[in-house]
Amino acid sequence: MSDEDDFDEGGFDEGSDDEHFDDEPLDEHETALVRQDLTDLADFRSTFEAEGYRGVAVWCHDCVEEHYFPWDMLRENLQLLLETGETPVHEPAFQPEPDRYVPWDYARGYVDALKDVGVDQRLIVGACPRCGVVLEGDLGRANFCPRCGATLLGARLGVALGAAGLDADTVREILAAAGLPGAPTPD
Repeated sequence: MSDEDDFDEGGFDEGSDDEHFDDEPLDEHETALVRQDLTDLADFRSTFEAEGYRGVAVWCHDCVEEHYFPWDMLRENLQLLLETGETPVHEPAFQPEPDRYVPWDYARGYVDALKDVGVDQRLIVGACPRCGVVLEGDLGRANFCPRCGATLLGARLGVALGAAGLDADTVREILAAAGLPGAPTPD
């Protein structure tokens, strides 16, 4: 018997039924877990994308290495898993920049902590107080300006104080007293 015969008898040839997974849909529990992953992914994206992260890093137990998924690719993979019960074959990213991907478990803990302290809904800032770049979409919820790196806390605080009914001069005084001069005030 040749080595090739041993391989075929082991159930690993192309015709083997052992090689193929069942095409069964996910059960209710699995479906709920994938739906939660989709919700978590949306939360992670809204929290981290504005900070410059490209997606999520996920540890793969099959490959025993980290995989780097851009936001949309992972969302599409999870959607496909819901629809078909299978995910596409994955390959390691080619020359990924690991610092540009947030680890899944870290993102989950971080977002949960934000929710626990009530910070999951940040006020939107329209522009950076330092360089003036317009912050469109989710960029208005970022902690730092994507162009110059300035903190947006003062600007966000200015928006909150204005929404509380304080006039522009009082807002400027409070921000200056807090060491945050130059933060924009509502008009």
